[in-house]
Amino acid sequence: MATWVLGLIIASIYGLVFYLAVGHGRLRLIGYWLVALAGFGAGHVIAGVLGLGIANIGELFIAEATLVSAASLFAARAWWR
Repeated sequence: MATWVLGLIIASIYGLVFYLAVGHGRLRLIGYWLVALAGFGAGHVIAGVLGLGIANIGELFIAEATLVSAASLFAARAWWR
């Protein structure tokens, strides 16, 4: 349970920071937040399935989840342009 809460907090920070960097309205904030959450969760699950573990915080695959979250945010930004 604590792993998912930590992941939620970190992904929310990623979404907020990305929004502050590129902006463009309140709806984009919600969109970036959801994309960051989905990407972070997907990265965590993929790393767990593949057995990767570059940098972990407890059971959270932080490095892989961060990479997928960032890629998702940039892809969403490109898509919404």
